Amino acid sequence: MANFNLLFSDYFKIDKSKLDEFGALNICLTADLPLFIDPFLLFASDDDEYKTLHKNVVSHLLSLKEIATENKGIDVNSILFKFPEIKQNWLGVSKNGNKGKGLGKKFAENIIESFNGFYNSFGNEVISSETHIEKLTILNSGVGKDFVSDFTTNLILDYLLQYTEKFALKYLKENQIKTFSIRSIFNYELKIWMPKQYKLPYLYLEEKGDFIILTPLDILTKDDSIINNTEFYSNFTSVANSIDNTNLRNSINKYFRSFLPKKPTQQDRNFAIRKTALKFPQIIDYYIKSKEINKSSISKLSKDKVDKLVSELIDSLSPLCDILFDTTDFYKIIPNSYEEALKRALYLKDVIENNDVYRIFYNNGEAVSHEDTIQRIFRLTWYASPMDVNSEVNNGRGPADYKISYGINDSTIVEFKLGKSSSLIKNLENQTDIYKKASKSAKDIKVILCYKIEEIKKVERVLEKLKLVNLENIIVIDASPKKSASKV
Repeated sequence: MANFNLLFSDYFKIDKSKLDEFGALNICLTADLPLFIDPFLLFASDDDEYKTLHKNVVSHLLSLKEIATENKGIDVNSILFKFPEIKQNWLGVSKNGNKGKGLGKKFAENIIESFNGFYNSFGNEVISSETHIEKLTILNSGVGKDFVSDFTTNLILDYLLQYTEKFALKYLKENQIKTFSIRSIFNYELKIWMPKQYKLPYLYLEEKGDFIILTPLDILTKDDSIINNTEFYSNFTSVANSIDNTNLRNSINKYFRSFLPKKPTQQDRNFAIRKTALKFPQIIDYYIKSKEINKSSISKLSKDKVDKLVSELIDSLSPLCDILFDTTDFYKIIPNSYEEALKRALYLKDVIENNDVYRIFYNNGEAVSHEDTIQRIFRLTWYASPMDVNSEVNNGRGPADYKISYGINDSTIVEFKLGKSSSLIKNLENQTDIYKKASKSAKDIKVILCYKIEEIKKVERVLEKLKLVNLENIIVIDASPKKSASKV
């Protein structure tokens, strides 16, 4: 068996059931997991401690609003509005490590301007039962889900560190724990962040290893925050029609329709929605109220999404790496970007088709439908490689899935796609060629995962049409369910 330290449980040599019992996410220690802390889940929880955390987060934002509006936004101390990304929880969008941008100068300027403009009444809501910081993401292009997660994480950092410390002292060995002094307590009188000491798990196998933060699964969400700009636009009409104040409902609908041409495009609708929300800001509070009313079902839906990601990505990762290690030379290839990428893709094809590894790409009989999840699994299998593996590298022409390189003159672009994709033909025709020109990479590999025999036949027809049959750098993987040997 391989000795991979991809996940927290692997690194600290503990059974993952201990994390499950504690309610913590088994984080990956080589790349962020695409999950975010959502303050709405704190609000919606039956846990009084979570509810208090939510009130504290909102209270801090209201104190910032007071500072921002003190002199109409002039000469505001913007440092108070800047928040670093807490990278040690290994959550976010990065597929290479755990480094993010945090909330810097641009965010500070946007939020100060917002409090002195459209969101001047923030905190004085009468329609929704409570104030929600996510409200600032509606109609505000400079404030998005990164704000929601980063701001919340910073404000509940003391809780997360205590939570992690409790787990560490209960389950980890003494040499796996170290005392760290971390700025996690805000002094409202001095208006500065103060340090506090915690005994935390850390990357003890590395020189100067950083500390690690565990996060409860029940405050995490996947994709966007529960209250978000995109859904507000999508549900605008239904929210408007649900308003029980007849005069207000009619006024909103009339004003909205006044901006629509006879055959409106989505762009026309978005313009009309924005204009209407600026005229009738109550519509935003009614949207948030609809979330509050359905908080139980929404929380369950969020949990189901997180559970699905954990099942598809985290639980399958270590078994896949072990099989690759035991049955192939996946981790023993001499460095050369094209040959290594090609052999690894072929090893992956072999174990999926011939070692029942296809099961990893199924969850309760349903195929993993997101390319992002499959790409992350593929990326993380390169953990023990001397290669530089950059995912979603962007060299000016949009992001490619991977750029595998060994030095500046040896690089290969790898695209990992689903056979059922409606854009497969276009992708095969153009995409990688564009990336190659932009990155000056001379080689490329396309890996196509198929769940059904019909998808394999479709891909074969496409390859024949494009005259790409039997090319070694186009690898089709049959991930369709296989019959057991006894039934064949």
